[in-house]
Amino acid sequence: MSRIIVLMGIDGSGKTTQGELLYYTFRKRRYKVKLIYAGNTGIRLGYKYSFYLSLPIDIITHRLLKVHEKTLLSRYNSLLKIENLLLFLNYVLLVLPKIYFYKRMSQIVIADRYVYDFILSRIALRANSRFLARILMGMTPKPDVLLLLDVSEDIAYRRKNGEKPLKELRILRRLYLSLMKRLGGYIVDASRTIPEVFDEIWRLVEPDENKNI
Repeated sequence: MSRIIVLMGIDGSGKTTQGELLYYTFRKRRYKVKLIYAGNTGIRLGYKYSFYLSLPIDIITHRLLKVHEKTLLSRYNSLLKIENLLLFLNYVLLVLPKIYFYKRMSQIVIADRYVYDFILSRIALRANSRFLARILMGMTPKPDVLLLLDVSEDIAYRRKNGEKPLKELRILRRLYLSLMKRLGGYIVDASRTIPEVFDEIWRLVEPDENKNI
């Protein structure tokens, strides 16, 4: 029986770094483990680019016309609904099969981001469809271990050289903490050094060698 370990958190919280450390630690212990990116992603086209179902809308509205998501919400509500549907289908068709496949083929699946990250990112933009979110949550396997790598928005902002506005990071962090109150799981202080954070994560996920996973 396989386990799904999910690492969540705002950009700059260290999900990818800790996911890789977990992956190599499990491998050294001879577990059949897979590290996947399970946020809403697409099909890779070369090194830099990828295709996802909402890409045409993204190119037209956000990149060519420079329409912000909030403007899209207030002025082009129908277009926003189409974008939500395409993003939903993208997760169902391109991400969920990957999760289920590796859950079947591996003893341990480590997920860098998960369905929760995708839904919260849409809520932060006030562009989420509750109906589609509920369906998606029901379709996605429940993780065995849910970890929130929590770090202040100021630290995350500096770590990522200001890729996302502080205001957006602040909203997302509040949403993550609120979600953890509902779902349970573990909140890990990710403001510490990489080894310190990993030591705590490993204590939370280390398998009992005397039991089947």
